[in-house]
Amino acid sequence: MESTIQKIRPSARILRAIGQDLIKDTYAAIVELVKNAYDADSPDVVVRFVYIEEKKRLLIRLEDHGHGMNFDTVVNKWLVPATDDKLKRKRSEKGRVLQGRKGIGRFAASILGERILLETNQTGATTSLILDMEELEGKNYLDELNLDVSVEENSKEKGTVIEIEKDYVTAEDVRSIWTQKQLHKLLVELRTLISPEEVHKGASERGFDIQYDSFDIRLIFENFPLNEFSNREIKIEPFPVLDLYDYRISGTVDVEGNAVLEYRNQNIPSLPPEPIRLKIKLGPDNEMDYPGNVYIDLRVYDRDPDSIDHIIKRGLKDPSTGEYVGKNEAKRILDEHYGVGIFRGQFRVRPYGEQSFDWLDLDKQRVQNPSFKLGHNQLIGFVYILQEEESGLKEKSARDGLVENKAYYGLVHEVSRIINQLEVRRFDYRDKTKKGGREKSINDVIASLFDFEEIGTKIDHGLKQLNISPDQRRSVGKVVNDALANEKQKKAAIETRIRDTIAIYQGQATLGKITHVLLHEGRKHIKYLTETVPRIVKWSAEASEKNNPDLLEKLEDRSGKIAAHAKGLSDLFKKIEPLARTKRSPAKQFNLQSILENSFGIFSAELTELNIVHEIASEASEPIVTANEMDLITVFSNLIENSVYWLKHKSTDSRKIHATIYYDNQILTVEYRDNGPGFQGENLDLMFEPGYSMKPDGTGLGLALAGEAMSRIGGNIEAKHSDDGAVFMIVFKGEN
Repeated sequence: MESTIQKIRPSARILRAIGQDLIKDTYAAIVELVKNAYDADSPDVVVRFVYIEEKKRLLIRLEDHGHGMNFDTVVNKWLVPATDDKLKRKRSEKGRVLQGRKGIGRFAASILGERILLETNQTGATTSLILDMEELEGKNYLDELNLDVSVEENSKEKGTVIEIEKDYVTAEDVRSIWTQKQLHKLLVELRTLISPEEVHKGASERGFDIQYDSFDIRLIFENFPLNEFSNREIKIEPFPVLDLYDYRISGTVDVEGNAVLEYRNQNIPSLPPEPIRLKIKLGPDNEMDYPGNVYIDLRVYDRDPDSIDHIIKRGLKDPSTGEYVGKNEAKRILDEHYGVGIFRGQFRVRPYGEQSFDWLDLDKQRVQNPSFKLGHNQLIGFVYILQEEESGLKEKSARDGLVENKAYYGLVHEVSRIINQLEVRRFDYRDKTKKGGREKSINDVIASLFDFEEIGTKIDHGLKQLNISPDQRRSVGKVVNDALANEKQKKAAIETRIRDTIAIYQGQATLGKITHVLLHEGRKHIKYLTETVPRIVKWSAEASEKNNPDLLEKLEDRSGKIAAHAKGLSDLFKKIEPLARTKRSPAKQFNLQSILENSFGIFSAELTELNIVHEIASEASEPIVTANEMDLITVFSNLIENSVYWLKHKSTDSRKIHATIYYDNQILTVEYRDNGPGFQGENLDLMFEPGYSMKPDGTGLGLALAGEAMSRIGGNIEAKHSDDGAVFMIVFKGEN
């Protein structure tokens, strides 16, 4: 048996295979070359498309101003496929985390054209070569190709130019290779390639160190045969909608799954962010590992027409005109940028973050529960992971994502759990603000229970269907209507009793809502009485034994204060007594100014503590209203409680509530306003709907109770638009 020593010889087509089979598309090829410019410590890169019509040639040229390469680096590293140079170095000379660790990205250029020209400057010399892919195809093995690598001494600045030539292409060919849609896709690819500086800053503030080094990308078109891009320069800017989100959750997850997060709802910008701490446990089946330290920033954009309007109003403008964009343009922008990207260092790992890749299966889950679950097209997200050694997350050689190992499934699990935290809070807000529609008021429901007209109409319709003659229908209709009218009269007392019972419960509900105020107000009186009475007993015993003028003076002083605090308690209970009644009293005449003063009195301690100034101005000499006292106090105590809540979240110390009483065409009216954050959004007509609330922990009862009480009084209450706080108009239409 004979044996010989042989060598493995790579086929000449291996370079084409890297470009066409591994890198797969033109966008990825350009992205790989842009990453190489970053690895070279360049502050920027220019991607230039040039069409030379007389030569029928398309040039794609990438220019950087990095450290360049010398002859040795070009021959022994750049020309070596799969070199481990960057894998070993890990960081550039200036400390950037190197992106091209596989050593094949530069050969992606072969997908863009037939010839690759390299020209690189370093230390006073230019090294250049031409790699002709068509010539390479005529060879069997890679080492059969002889390359002319030239070196020329000069004083050019450092940097590298890679130019890819594609010959024999007409203008029509270019338009079919690079369509308008494909160029827009390239813009989006480059725009989403590097994480926005704002997100990086947010991560740094949370203690998650993401290296961020300024790196500008420009796209230049020269004589390009497509009108929109004919002769145009585009600076790649970050996401135009990034700050215009509806909801956002962001924060860190450590190596043991401990999440420290922050939730924001931009529909209520005056509220502070909600802190969330969460322990994310992995499944029991041992199919996941924690993926190291992770930083997550997820932003949600609702897609219903009202939400699109709000996104536009937050500042979505056309950069060229400065004008607000229309709804269709806003939807197009969202369609171009949605997706949850995974970033390693400063760069996105493809294809995560692309519209066509729903790696979290959001749309599949949303089918089961569309009102609760978020869709893929509602999210713009950033998930930052560490290097392979620290995270266990490895990139595939084909540049098509991460290896789906235990660490990868752990990452998917962590991000999904955090999205669920956001979904719960978003659903709660949308439910409270009646994004899905409104309910009938309790008064409407009661009225419908005792309205028999619809029954009469249905009976008449049924008789008509049976071909009963008009005369017979009229006779039957009279009998039915008389019976229904009689029944309605009998039920009138029951209807009144139901309404009165509900009114009593609503008054008691108002009392329950302000329990914290009552405790706060009453505690100071009770504390003083509790501490002082034993002292008075002691001093009285001492005074009975001997005549002590100082002791008698103390007794007199403390007795007066006890009387004052006892009166304070008595006054407090008098103010709230109408809300605690178990039987509804008949309507009486009340002075509206006195009712307002009593209502503010319930909150006096809290108003003082928060430095809230309240004023009541009456332009009516005798503002008399005929109503039930419980209803009046229900209206104003709920308005004041609402103002106190929002003024508490106002950053400035100037906090005011102002009520003006006046007659408008002989109709008694109160304009009630505060200088808090005011109403967010366009939902003023829903303000008095049961369950509607803009407070994160709100019940949606307060203003609904006020609205129901005004209906019983025979008036109405409306929320009005204002640039300075909340404004309510309370109109009394009864006998006043």
